[in-house]
Amino acid sequence: MDGLRDPDVETFVGAMGTRIRADAETVGVGLRTLEIQVRLHLPRLSRPAIAGWSPDKVYEEIRLQAVVRAAQVCQSAEDAAHQAHASVLLNVHKAHRDLSLSFGDGYRTRLRFAEVRPSAGNLVQSRLHYLHSERADTVAQFGLFLPGATMPITYAAFSRCDRQYVLDALTGHGLDVSPDRIMVLTRMHGLAGIPANLMSLTIARAVREIRTENAGDYVITAYNPMLGFDGASFLASGFKPIALSPVAYRYDDKGLFQTRRMSGESVPQLLDTPDNVLMVLGVTPAAKRNAGGIGDLIRVSSRTHSGGDHVRPLKADFASPEWRDRLLGYRRMLEPSWSDRTVHPRYQESPVAAGDPRGQCGVTSVWLARRLRTDLLLEPVYCYGRLRVGRDDVRDDGSDDAEDVSHHCWVEIGPAHDPRRFVIDLTGDQSDGVREPIILGEHRALADRGLRYEAAASLRLDELPRDRVWPRFLALDDRLRDRDELRRRT
Repeated sequence: MDGLRDPDVETFVGAMGTRIRADAETVGVGLRTLEIQVRLHLPRLSRPAIAGWSPDKVYEEIRLQAVVRAAQVCQSAEDAAHQAHASVLLNVHKAHRDLSLSFGDGYRTRLRFAEVRPSAGNLVQSRLHYLHSERADTVAQFGLFLPGATMPITYAAFSRCDRQYVLDALTGHGLDVSPDRIMVLTRMHGLAGIPANLMSLTIARAVREIRTENAGDYVITAYNPMLGFDGASFLASGFKPIALSPVAYRYDDKGLFQTRRMSGESVPQLLDTPDNVLMVLGVTPAAKRNAGGIGDLIRVSSRTHSGGDHVRPLKADFASPEWRDRLLGYRRMLEPSWSDRTVHPRYQESPVAAGDPRGQCGVTSVWLARRLRTDLLLEPVYCYGRLRVGRDDVRDDGSDDAEDVSHHCWVEIGPAHDPRRFVIDLTGDQSDGVREPIILGEHRALADRGLRYEAAASLRLDELPRDRVWPRFLALDDRLRDRDELRRRT
């Protein structure tokens, strides 16, 4: 795997080691934290620049962006460490497999493995993780907690497999697997100062939870050698390399790195960078045997990776009675978790009754969009706009005074200009002209019934973390998680 390092990058980092260390000390960040950001922003420059310019000139080109991102991580890490009770880790001697910690002074304590609250996980992904990018499709997130802490000292987040090239990496080795049986380990993070083996222990406990919940047969992840990672935690957890895959580096107008899932204008990398290493871990006994038989690595082509093809979604007949019942069940499940923290601000002045859908359409639609992605591997669209209720020919003569919903959110499936695209609205009864709690059907057919959905903005699920609805959705997700935990305890 050492051959996946870029010689020009390694030469540059070695030459600039003193300056990088000095900047890290000046800003008050860890040396490794800043070095990762330096490496992450280098692909913005071309090969001739990195190899031909002086190291000092190259560093000045990406220094500001690297320092800014590292400083942001450091600032958030201080608060997270306080909430995680990380000061307890001073003088820790050893972390044991049973999650107990022993200290040089004889003190012992035990860590708690648990799900991470969505709002805490969002903080890790958006502020503490080096990518600074939330995964809107996160379906499970776990961590190790010190006694009484609200933030984890280690963190692991999982999503469903939605990229065809990841699926191909498994099927290319002859494995017969469905994408809905693959969990992707998308984010890992550990606070500074934790014992080295805690990351592999976190992975092991998370995989055990996935097996217990029958949530998948395989876990896929990747590490990036160019950023200085060696995959040690993954190898210690039993992961096996299966493929080499390109990496997409993109940068915004300020030169800051952003993932290709993030919205907004971006500029692609100029540097031809080394591959990531894709790795697999079998969750079930059969999957473990299959993964153990994998030999040579598959190479994912740049064309396949850059295409970003999504896996084929699972079939679902939303017009069927079974799906209508399921959607009604979603609505009933969400209602108790609606609150003044999840409602749109315009409804704050006049609080609505419990279970009233007014102002809850945004968070409900985000939840539904994510559920459709994770359960069916669909690419739903979150829409914001207006719901006009009543036929034009009836309304013109004043015989129908049904109320429109002027600020409304819903979910659509299908191309934006296709009249047959499917609309799913879990809070359509915000209008007094709608008696059913949910509305679903083809866009054209609904319009013929006098339900005209007019979108002013449409966002993909991956774009939603940058929208103003996201903090309110996290409050809803926290409430759902807390209610589910309470049910399990009782």
